[in-house]
Amino acid sequence: MQWNDLNKFPWSIPLGSVLRIPIRLHVTFFILWIAQTLGSIYYGTWYVILSLIVMGPLLLTTILVHELGHCLAARYIGGTAESILLWPLGGLACIGYNTTYLRAIWVAAAGPLTHIPMVAIWVALLFPAYHASTGSWHITLHQPPVDQSHFGHALVVWAIVLNITLFAFNILVPAYPLDGGRILANALMAMGASMRITAIATVSIATPIAVGLFVFGILVFQMVTILVCGSWQLGRAPALRALEGRVADSLPLEAKLCG
Repeated sequence: MQWNDLNKFPWSIPLGSVLRIPIRLHVTFFILWIAQTLGSIYYGTWYVILSLIVMGPLLLTTILVHELGHCLAARYIGGTAESILLWPLGGLACIGYNTTYLRAIWVAAAGPLTHIPMVAIWVALLFPAYHASTGSWHITLHQPPVDQSHFGHALVVWAIVLNITLFAFNILVPAYPLDGGRILANALMAMGASMRITAIATVSIATPIAVGLFVFGILVFQMVTILVCGSWQLGRAPALRALEGRVADSLPLEAKLCG
């Protein structure tokens, strides 16, 4: 299947378009959403409601903005943005461009960078939310209880944590095809590394990270389990093709791929 034809992606439903970019949602997202919600029942009704919001519309909106960052960056350098798929792995932005490795790094980084203004917005909302739940404007760094009187405060705190986590995970984890892995791969080739060496390096780094996070995800039952497994499956094919010398496009590594 060609990744730039998400309209034919199995088990996905259309959600309209944003900036002339078609958006689709994979049905497995609902499986993750239900699983996370069921896991929160033990903590009470308000915790369940918070989990439904954070792991549903809030997460989808955050991921969508992240992927739009990739799309707009690709358009800025003269490329195209075909479609976006939202699913348990986060998101796939189908973009195509032919440019330098340094500009490819910019496209890869543009997604995570969108979390900075999103965090700023949520931090601005934190002050009134904190005041509404405590009656004070002097914010202390602690996790608010998830109940009726502190619900708005808890929602804002979770939104901030979500954005910081996604930013750090995408930038600091150099595992292809995550954004950090794309940045690393293009940086290596910009410095003169061959496609084969780059593929060996990215696979060697991604594999132990994937195994470690998989074990962590199993132990604490977190979304990262599905994220890592899927990311490895997506990244393995292009990496192995590179190792075998059958990469169709040499500039840049992720051109015409989703990320």
